[in-house]
Amino acid sequence: MTVGQLEQAMPHRELRDWRLFEVLHQPLPDRLADIHNSLLCSLMVNLTRSADAAAVRPDDFFVIREPTPRADDDGVSEVDRQRLAWRGG
Repeated sequence: MTVGQLEQAMPHRELRDWRLFEVLHQPLPDRLADIHNSLLCSLMVNLTRSADAAAVRPDDFFVIREPTPRADDDGVSEVDRQRLAWRGG
């Protein structure tokens, strides 16, 4: 489905339920794949790094990152900011 189709088809309650499922049970497939890949990447880098290089951590390789507060926070969520950018707004 496209983002527009999801916006039309998925009610707020269902989105909230998916978030609760992930928090209470296990990561959803996209986050789980990100965790597994970041573990593999950090393992490979740490196995091949030189003795004087600093070790890397799995979170250095996450593609999906938790939102961090911005210094120039204007009250617009990152999702809304991206939605505006995608739609040329």
